[in-house]
Amino acid sequence: MEGVTPVGSEGNKAGESPPSDKSGRTGTEEERKVREAGQMRPGGQVVVFPSKTAGSSSSSYVPPPPPTPQQITAGRRRFVRFLVGVGALLSLAPYVPWGTFLSNSVSAGKGYVRQQVTVDNLSEYGAAAGRKVNVNDFTTFPPNSHWVITYPTSDDLALDTQNKDTFAKFELIRLPTELGGDAKDATAFVAFSKVCVHLWCSPNYNPDQPTNPNENGYRPNQSKHEQYECPCHGSIYKVPQGLAIDGPASLQTPPTNAIPMLTLSTDSNGFLMIEKPVWDVNHNGVLGYGRYVQQ
Repeated sequence: MEGVTPVGSEGNKAGESPPSDKSGRTGTEEERKVREAGQMRPGGQVVVFPSKTAGSSSSSYVPPPPPTPQQITAGRRRFVRFLVGVGALLSLAPYVPWGTFLSNSVSAGKGYVRQQVTVDNLSEYGAAAGRKVNVNDFTTFPPNSHWVITYPTSDDLALDTQNKDTFAKFELIRLPTELGGDAKDATAFVAFSKVCVHLWCSPNYNPDQPTNPNENGYRPNQSKHEQYECPCHGSIYKVPQGLAIDGPASLQTPPTNAIPMLTLSTDSNGFLMIEKPVWDVNHNGVLGYGRYVQQ
């Protein structure tokens, strides 16, 4: 075995026992010293340890030398470059169409069938809360008004209202009169997805908020907001088309620059209906991603 030297009894004749000390232990003087040092294994083998240097101690620890100024400077430079790289990526985040990475399974759920439109049962909606929408009811559903609806529904109004899945929520808007909101058919309404195609925040329709003269996307002399707007990064979708006309979503390439929407119709009694959607970019769109809009 490498590093192990058998101890012979040189100086003893064959068959003779090695001399013993006063304690009765046998072996040469060298063997006794080895035993006392704890370096002999059973069977007469000596474990050879590295030799100690002068003045060294087996329990002493010599720490590594401290870094040089050049090493410290190089480390700082690497850290600064790392921070600059992270900052650059974060600055680009608002302009990345994150909806591109949405799995198709999100928008391929079950239960997409033709259904009546029912407003979520929220107290802020007053008389419209929990009601089925009739296009002839201008008192409950006047032009330039909006409500949140759930689609597909579970047939349990309380459960639908409490549903926090934004991908199942849509903003139902009865258009302003100048855009046809006084019609007694489905063309008076639009229903946009509540998932912005930019970073999946929830846009809102704010018909009563005064416009700023410096804001983009509004008709000349338009005094109130009549667009679908995302509060997170300022994306603005034109009503009724749903095409992004301002903000980061408007900088994205088609079809990622238009909000998905539902197809609406009416039954024989004037109740608003949702037709079974086709979730692809050429029809109702892909939730969280977008759709093509013919301009």
